[in-house]
Amino acid sequence: MKVLTSYSDGIDHCMASRYFSIAHLHKESGVLSMHSHRCHEFNFSISGERTFLIDDKNYRVDPGSLFMINSHEKHQVLQMDTSIPHERYAIFIDPSYLQSISTELTDLTYCFTHRPDKFSHRIALNQGQQRRFIYYINKLSAQEGFGQDIEERSVFAEFMIFLTKITIDASFGDESQDQRQYFNSKVADIITYIHHNIDSPLSIGEIAAHFYLSSSYLCRLFKKGTGTTINSYITSRRIELAQTLLSGGYSVNEVYGMCGFNDYSNFFKAFTKKTGISPKKYAQNSLS
Repeated sequence: MKVLTSYSDGIDHCMASRYFSIAHLHKESGVLSMHSHRCHEFNFSISGERTFLIDDKNYRVDPGSLFMINSHEKHQVLQMDTSIPHERYAIFIDPSYLQSISTELTDLTYCFTHRPDKFSHRIALNQGQQRRFIYYINKLSAQEGFGQDIEERSVFAEFMIFLTKITIDASFGDESQDQRQYFNSKVADIITYIHHNIDSPLSIGEIAAHFYLSSSYLCRLFKKGTGTTINSYITSRRIELAQTLLSGGYSVNEVYGMCGFNDYSNFFKAFTKKTGISPKKYAQNSLS
């Protein structure tokens, strides 16, 4: 994969290819205002100091800082001293592509969907993690020749597993290994059930009954394990499935039922709220 040298080119390439892109940045031609884009983003600092604004949070950026920004979060980098160069990598990922390479037991969207109350977008990587991060960047940029596309996708999936494990460890902090295993196992089972039944009109009561849990405990458990509510998670998965189907040529009228929505009106409202455009417009853009 070609490593780009412009932040905006990285965004454009990700959006156009519906894949992922990498940008190696040493400076910016100008300071971007608060913005969001239709790609998830990892931002990894190699050198220099600056301030990162993400929604209503303000972070100090030091070498080794890794930031995770989803496609709905507004953000802006402020370089306080322009005489000091800052080097970083920005990785942009299409949400639908990331969902497509996830499995029922391995949710690679976790970095971008896990948003608990005390969530921090910033993780300070240790020296070993920093070296491994750069290892994957170099490996992705070195792929060429026969089999390049398959090897590239394989390396990227391995890279995402590495980053997701770091995020999970940071999320649970000092909790015991037994606690982590319980939450990971139980929430993974719930997510698997949701994925298997995403085309059905799922309800909290139905899911709770399936796992012999009370509805209130199910909601607390799921929020603790994922950082989002179970209804929000179901809606997000439905919309991501709808995006994939619309990009594959299915009609709007076919898609909403295939994604578990009872009627077009609810589908239209949910889709437009999440993506910013109507299902019909999304389908037209995808097929143009």
